[in-house]
Amino acid sequence: MAKCLTAKQRKVCEMISRGYKAREIAVALGIGRRTVEEHREAAYKKLGVNKAVEMVKKMFLEGNLA
Repeated sequence: MAKCLTAKQRKVCEMISRGYKAREIAVALGIGRRTVEEHREAAYKKLGVNKAVEMVKKMFLEGNLA
């Protein structure tokens, strides 16, 4: 399921799984905080989850996180 994520959505999810906050992700990727939140929300919708912990679990179980 995570294969349907865009590259940016996947990167945002990976950074969230490593404990980065939206502001830190925005700085690291050179995008706005709201853009990070939009990528996160789109990824959650595609993955069928509502929380970061659910997203991390789902991506890990699918082999998309090490």
